[in-house]
Amino acid sequence: MQTSHSALSELIETLEEPLSKRLPQETCEQIKAFALHLYKSAAYDELAAWSNEALYGTTLSLWQFLQDFDGDQSKLKVFNPEFERDGWQSSHTVIQVLNVDMPFLVDSLRIALNQHGLTLHTIHNAVLRVQRQSGELAHLAAPQETLESSALESVIYMEIDRCSDEQELEGLREDLLKTLREVHVVVDDFAVMRDQALVLANELSETPPPQLQASDVEEAATFLKWLTDDHFTFLGADDYDVQVINGERKLVKVEGSEQGVFKLDDPRYSAQSLDSLSLDEHQFVLIPELLNFAKAPNMARVHRPAYPDYISIKRFNAQGEVIGERHILGLYTATVYNQTPRAIPVLRRKIHAVLEQAGLSLSGHNGKQLLQILEVYPRDDLFQIDTQELTQTALSIFNMRERRLVRVFLRTDPYARHYSALVYVPRDVFGTELRQRIQRLLCEELDAEFIDFNTYLSESVLARIQFIMRFNSDQPIEVDLDELEQRITQIARSWDDALHNALIDGYGEEKANAYARRYREAFPAAYREDFNARNAVFDISHMDALDAGDSISLTLYRNVEDADQLRFKVFKQHEPVPLSDVLPVMEHLGLRVLGERPYEISRSDSDCWIHDFSLSYTGDLDLAQVRDIFHRAFLHIWLGEAENDSFNRLVLAAHLDWRHVAMLRAYARYMKQIGFSFSQDYIANTLSLHGDITRDLVTLFDMRFDPEKTQSEAAESQCVSRIEQGLEKVASLSEDRILRRYLELIQATLRTNFYQPYAEGRAKPYISFKLEPRHISDMPKPRPMFEIFVYSPRVEGVHLRGSKVARGGLRWSDRHEDFRTEVLGLVKAQQVKNAVIVPAGAKGGFVCKRLPDASDREAFLAEGIECYKTFIRGLLDITDNLDGDAILPPAQVLRHDEDDPYLVVAADKGTATFSDIANGIAEEYGFWLGDAFASGGSQGYDHKKMGITARGAWVSVQRHFREMGHDVQREPFSVVGIGDMGGDVFGNGMLLSDQIKLVGAFNHKHIFIDPNPDVTASFKARQQLFAGPKSGWDDYPADLISKGGGVFSREAKSIVVTPEMKACFEIKADRLTPNELISALLRSPVDLVWNGGIGTYVKAHDETHAEVGDKANDTLRIDANQLRCRVVGEGGNLGLTQRARIEAAKAGVRLYTDFIDNAGGVNCSDHEVNIKIMLNQVVSNGDLTLKQRNQLLEDMTDEVAELVLNDSYTQAQALAVAEFGSREGVSHYRRMIDDLEHDGQLDRELEFLPSDDELAEREAEGLGMTRPELAVLLAYAKSDIKASLLASDVPEDHWLSEQMLSRAFPEALRERFGDRLTEHRLKRELVATMLTNQLVDHMGITFVHRLQDTASLTIPDIVRGYVVARDVFDIPALWDALEALDHKVESGLQLQMMHQLTRMMRRSTRWFVRHRFAGLSIREAVDHFTPKVRMIAELIGERLSGEALSDWKTRHEQLVAADVPAELAGRLAGIQHLYNALNIIQAERDTGAKLPQVAEAYFLIGEKLSLPWLNQQIVGLEVHDQWEAMARETYRDELDDRQRALAVSLLTLDEGAPDLEDRLTQWETRHAMQVDHWSQLLEDVRGGGSHVGYPLFAVAMRQLATLAISDADG
Repeated sequence: MQTSHSALSELIETLEEPLSKRLPQETCEQIKAFALHLYKSAAYDELAAWSNEALYGTTLSLWQFLQDFDGDQSKLKVFNPEFERDGWQSSHTVIQVLNVDMPFLVDSLRIALNQHGLTLHTIHNAVLRVQRQSGELAHLAAPQETLESSALESVIYMEIDRCSDEQELEGLREDLLKTLREVHVVVDDFAVMRDQALVLANELSETPPPQLQASDVEEAATFLKWLTDDHFTFLGADDYDVQVINGERKLVKVEGSEQGVFKLDDPRYSAQSLDSLSLDEHQFVLIPELLNFAKAPNMARVHRPAYPDYISIKRFNAQGEVIGERHILGLYTATVYNQTPRAIPVLRRKIHAVLEQAGLSLSGHNGKQLLQILEVYPRDDLFQIDTQELTQTALSIFNMRERRLVRVFLRTDPYARHYSALVYVPRDVFGTELRQRIQRLLCEELDAEFIDFNTYLSESVLARIQFIMRFNSDQPIEVDLDELEQRITQIARSWDDALHNALIDGYGEEKANAYARRYREAFPAAYREDFNARNAVFDISHMDALDAGDSISLTLYRNVEDADQLRFKVFKQHEPVPLSDVLPVMEHLGLRVLGERPYEISRSDSDCWIHDFSLSYTGDLDLAQVRDIFHRAFLHIWLGEAENDSFNRLVLAAHLDWRHVAMLRAYARYMKQIGFSFSQDYIANTLSLHGDITRDLVTLFDMRFDPEKTQSEAAESQCVSRIEQGLEKVASLSEDRILRRYLELIQATLRTNFYQPYAEGRAKPYISFKLEPRHISDMPKPRPMFEIFVYSPRVEGVHLRGSKVARGGLRWSDRHEDFRTEVLGLVKAQQVKNAVIVPAGAKGGFVCKRLPDASDREAFLAEGIECYKTFIRGLLDITDNLDGDAILPPAQVLRHDEDDPYLVVAADKGTATFSDIANGIAEEYGFWLGDAFASGGSQGYDHKKMGITARGAWVSVQRHFREMGHDVQREPFSVVGIGDMGGDVFGNGMLLSDQIKLVGAFNHKHIFIDPNPDVTASFKARQQLFAGPKSGWDDYPADLISKGGGVFSREAKSIVVTPEMKACFEIKADRLTPNELISALLRSPVDLVWNGGIGTYVKAHDETHAEVGDKANDTLRIDANQLRCRVVGEGGNLGLTQRARIEAAKAGVRLYTDFIDNAGGVNCSDHEVNIKIMLNQVVSNGDLTLKQRNQLLEDMTDEVAELVLNDSYTQAQALAVAEFGSREGVSHYRRMIDDLEHDGQLDRELEFLPSDDELAEREAEGLGMTRPELAVLLAYAKSDIKASLLASDVPEDHWLSEQMLSRAFPEALRERFGDRLTEHRLKRELVATMLTNQLVDHMGITFVHRLQDTASLTIPDIVRGYVVARDVFDIPALWDALEALDHKVESGLQLQMMHQLTRMMRRSTRWFVRHRFAGLSIREAVDHFTPKVRMIAELIGERLSGEALSDWKTRHEQLVAADVPAELAGRLAGIQHLYNALNIIQAERDTGAKLPQVAEAYFLIGEKLSLPWLNQQIVGLEVHDQWEAMARETYRDELDDRQRALAVSLLTLDEGAPDLEDRLTQWETRHAMQVDHWSQLLEDVRGGGSHVGYPLFAVAMRQLATLAISDADG
């Protein structure tokens, strides 16, 4: 594309500035004008690509080059521009040429550069009209302009490959100058040479030699004239005279006759003179008496890179004698090769002569056919060949008659030392490869050097190739043309024939013919040269496999002729296999690719590709042994069913099949996830290095898990011993560790689906292992009970379970390197979160390893779903099923553990909508849980719709504020939130009170600021956002945002902080980055920080961001000591680290933990699962349709929510009570932590629980434990109790189980199917869970532990005692009454009353256990004691006396004054005395007296002997260790027993007075001495001061025992 004038002008104007800085304006204008001429014909896009510096340097350099030129010689400069020398630079070598304008300059220079093998990058040339004075430039103009005393000069600029070698540059300069000199002499003499040719023609016409026929002479003259008519480029000419030398006529050159290139002293041309030939040696080929032709032996350097032609014309005297010759050297012009030879003089006569000799008429078919052969005959050969040879050759070609034959016609040119070979082959076999093979054969057989070739293709079935070759010797060699032709025929045709024969041998004639038609012309020449036909038949069988549906076909082989060379063929349909895809596979298989040859097989109906690889392998290789496993390995790697990594070396190194390699790889991937430090490559290398041990490890795996190869324990032990013996020989410690870890993991594996194929027998592309972590060393803590690891090239996942019955969500993780670490952290939280529900904690996570680009959301999600499905299948593959009560083990799975049918999953991050998918797979597997397998599906409870997670967390928020005297449902409060209204937890949470003042919030895109919100309007706006399709903060109505607020993008560079924002959040800066503003929001002095998002935003001050493990939020995260909010609500997970929570709680921030706050979601799911398990059985029995079941589920939604929220309420309440009680002392908690830690159930450091020393410090300072710490202990307490109950027969108690089960399900379910509750598959777990939750939530975290600690009681006994005490004292009703006081009494008082109730229950439980329920069953004990306790409770105010009565009245008045209802106040005021009802009832049983009388006697004797006061002293004893705790409780037990014994003695006093007070006087008189001793002892106790301790009370108990004994004796 040439430049437009305007575009070029604009480009040239860029020279103005640099030129004007250095040169006068006039010179600047001259240079710009020169540039316009120079670049006028240049391609604009090429010029525009030049830098300004390049354009400036090139133009100015050429301008300077143009300044001086004498015109006689060509001016040439070849150089590498450099800044320091030339003022500009170029990455190429530059050639500048200045010459008088003449033809052939550019073409000839190109020829010279090509001969040097140099690439021409840039070329510009222009013809300028130049006026010079003494050689110096005076003026220049366009060539068409008129300028006096001017000449046309050609300026040429070229850039070539950079050459820095001065010798090479000099050689190039010399060759370019030679070329320019040749052009000069050719152009200078061109007209003379042409004119002399015309003179010769005229001489022949005017004075024809008399002995020659006139027609011959005229034809020769016409030919010479034809040459001069632009049909010949004259390069040189000279004349020769005939002289007789030594009796022989010789041609001798006429000195001074040289013209054109013959003037040059160049051996290329001087060697071509004919003066050494005698006239008799000439080969006259046209008109023998006048003209002859020959090819020059050297290529022309002017105009065109071709071999010039010599034309010799005889000269005659008047007598017709030959007196000499005129020799002309030149090139026929292009038109000569395009016009018919019948229009060319001399050639037309030759063609006519051939036709005459052939005797064919042009009117007939044969004549026309022969004429066509002559028309297309190579033109140069047509000039040079004699008529006879041409006739023979043309007729031979004619007689081929369109048959698929091979023919060779050879012509020699001794003068030019050239061969011209015409080779005819069938067109359908012709190709580059065949041409090259024929070329090599000809050069070899003719001892010649290849020069050039020309191809002629037409509609003929034959293709013609002309080969031009130069003799290697001085003369042509003798050659047998028939044999040569046969050899070429063999090359062209033998492969196809052999293929057909081989197909017949292999398939029979009929099928072979079909194959032959399909594969006709299919195999390329390269394939035919490399492989014989037998190979092709074998390869056809592989291509048949592709037609049958195989994606690829493979063969690993060795050639017979090259047995040491390993080769491998890959067959692929339609498209080639990218080499870049194959090389890594080969390398990882331990092979080195030496070369690759691809072949496209173009079949009649489709294409196939064959890739043949040359390979090398280090080591010995038994091909027969490894071929099949290699094929399978490569195929599955290619299909993506096996990974392409260094483990694949084991296929050849250890002779392992791809599945066993995948198994070893899977274990290595698991090692990575459990923190094994070695890289995957190093592990793979270790296995390869120790092939024997590796094979033994595989053998051990087979022994343990292959159902077809089950071995005895002895055989397995022998295998282990063999491995261990092999390990002793491993020198490297690191390699030893790796191999031992494999042994350990295989032995810790309980189940695998490795031998469980699909129904059609195909191996599954994924592997799952069920492991027992307690048998794996150095695992990160906590260690789950069971773990399933699922591996495939597409997905990896892990599922951790805290017990057999465990539950938790499966998350789509993005942490490929450590997703198990993420899951472990979550399962740790889930374990404590699940303390409130039936299953223990479980958690799963998976990573997708082949995700498409996230920009294609649909494909991205589809891949995630497929990976999730694989993960689910991997879990179910090795999980037991149930058929009724019968266990159905999974097929083809050997189990090394007990029955384990409970597997339940749930949604989590990334899998919120996947529950139906999971349930669909469960249905596909016929899994007994049905759609209870994954909660929250389309026929389950929609957590977001219910808002259950947020509502559960809101219960915690309400409690925190209630304890501060603030009702969040009625009084406004300020909030900063994390999330947006589209989120479940955030959106639902921010609609749970219409008093919320949301002053700030943020999500991943925006920051929302509303410094002074309108509470009512903002609530409605949030409602609309939550309900609408758009719920981002940028969708919030801008007009509702108060002054100074707004919605700001987190992508903004900075955000202006308004005065209102400063005031609201106490910010001092005027401008903050988005992350800085978020940090400021988190630090702001608001009432509530509500976390409804994803991420960790608060850490402890001494925690690092790396320890937090949430890199995305590192720049905005704050320290806990920077929190200034009053309350934190954790609806979302992991918003704060546990250490941050503890630090914040110590600083006065009210908060629990995420697993406490957001337990509502998991609790709701558990209710759903438990309900479905029951109802699915009902449906299975035919008593309910699935549609009815689904409707019932929906109808129970609200009641399920109530059950869930009640659990959240009681659990938060339990922590509040626990915190209150811990302020009285933390010794019980310290002992509980120590015991759990000692039993291996708790890792204090992992849970961030305080050390014993820190607890001692807190106790000394009157500080208790924080709620985040207590939350952890609450979970551990529940887990411990639940596990103990499940290991006991407590859940089998029919009365108790009925009672507990009825509280676990909605009323609608109980009413319709109450009789089925005890048939629930999880009855035991439900009973244990309900009992545990009720006990711990009401009685406290240390309730059970303290009873264990002080009375050596078992947990089942304690729970039984609790149940009796609970029902006997009607604790649920009391507790309900206390809870009803929310917002009615001061929160601290409410907690105090609950704490007192707990203390009484602890003593009562202890009493029942000690007395073994008075010999009754649980129900009998409840039935026996309940009415009596109720009677005593009603009379307690009447029966108390003295100090006890005074204390009761005082407490009652205080409670009533604090707005506690009078009846409740009465019961609570005497709560400690109510415990005495148990001893009273026992005394009643012992005496048979009426209960009121027994009660009166009990209290009278107690008051008389100051036993209530003594009890308070015992209670007040400080406890420093377990033994003192046991002693204190023993004293209290003994005191109870003594008081009951004394009451019994009073009631059974012989001859006692009817009035109990009189009888007491009698009793006192009878035991005066003992009473006096007792009174004295009490005085000592009262006066003991700091000396009152355990020894003194031991004495007191002994003295009291003496009194009781003496009473009995009396």
